[in-house]
Amino acid sequence: MLDLLKNIENLLLFTLWVISAGLVIAAVLTAIILSLRRLYRNQRVLVTSAKQKRFEAFIQKNLGETDLTEDLILPEDIRQNRTAIVTALLKFFKIVKGEDASRLKILVDELYLEPIIVEATMVGNRGKRMRALTVLSFLHTRSSLMTIADHLYSEDKYIRLSVARCLARRGVLSLLSEVSESVSSAFPKDEKIMADVLLRFGSGASPLLETMVERSRSNTIASGALEALILLQPAQTELDLADLMLAADDRLRAATVDFSTICDYEQKTNILLLGLTDESLKVKIRSLKIAMREQRPETFSYLYRLMHDPNLWVRYWAMRAALKSGNSGQTLMRSVARRDGAVGELAGDVLRELNA
Repeated sequence: MLDLLKNIENLLLFTLWVISAGLVIAAVLTAIILSLRRLYRNQRVLVTSAKQKRFEAFIQKNLGETDLTEDLILPEDIRQNRTAIVTALLKFFKIVKGEDASRLKILVDELYLEPIIVEATMVGNRGKRMRALTVLSFLHTRSSLMTIADHLYSEDKYIRLSVARCLARRGVLSLLSEVSESVSSAFPKDEKIMADVLLRFGSGASPLLETMVERSRSNTIASGALEALILLQPAQTELDLADLMLAADDRLRAATVDFSTICDYEQKTNILLLGLTDESLKVKIRSLKIAMREQRPETFSYLYRLMHDPNLWVRYWAMRAALKSGNSGQTLMRSVARRDGAVGELAGDVLRELNA
């Protein structure tokens, strides 16, 4: 019996030794594989970097040539490296202007590089694909535009965003609606991203943006379009701002208050006063910041009432706005600061902050 137990013990020890040795060997092999993989990647990066520099020198030389059609041959090893070509072209397209930019497009055409760039939009990691799409946005060929648009509903939301910016750079107003829908589905709650994309289409998009504000079923698209209009600063608008202040989404109401101070509108309703009396904290605070900027006399009584609002930040911005309204506001603030309680203490803090 003792011999049997001893044999079992030896067998277990041997099994554990085999397992331990196997784990050590596996760890060593994994470390070797990872090291070799890293060495391979580093070597590939070095090779690509060298080819990129050669291609950049090639571009630099040929941008100065008077005739780009003579003896224009790109070495085959560079032509086979998509990353080097895309990275170099993107670098040049971002810095060259005017005639040089036109000559660079001719260079791409004469070297038949567009198919290589198109291929780069479909392979590799997200960053490489986004860079390739960005290069296409500078070419202004119909085929490049179609390739960019084909990625408008990519599964990768950041590629969608890159595509939207590319189409904005091309100024393709006919795709404005599709762009907004794509960005909205990728970032359904982010009107700031939406505004950034729509703004890139420029002032020529203003009428279409107003239509989007009126008709879009997406609050993110509508508020994003309105935020873009605020930055575009049209001289006047046909939007019914009073009606927009009835919208359920407080992002749209907050943007409406800001927009009302940017341009002329037909309605006689004082949108800023509606914002100061809005139930939403977001709308109220943004309206107070606007009141501080605008310094309109009719807001003074509203500012006084909001100094006693239950919310600390509403009180704070109401006091800041009052201080910007001139001597009467400063006199009021000094009076409030002499009172006992939280309101008086906050008024004192705001006054000290102003004088610091």
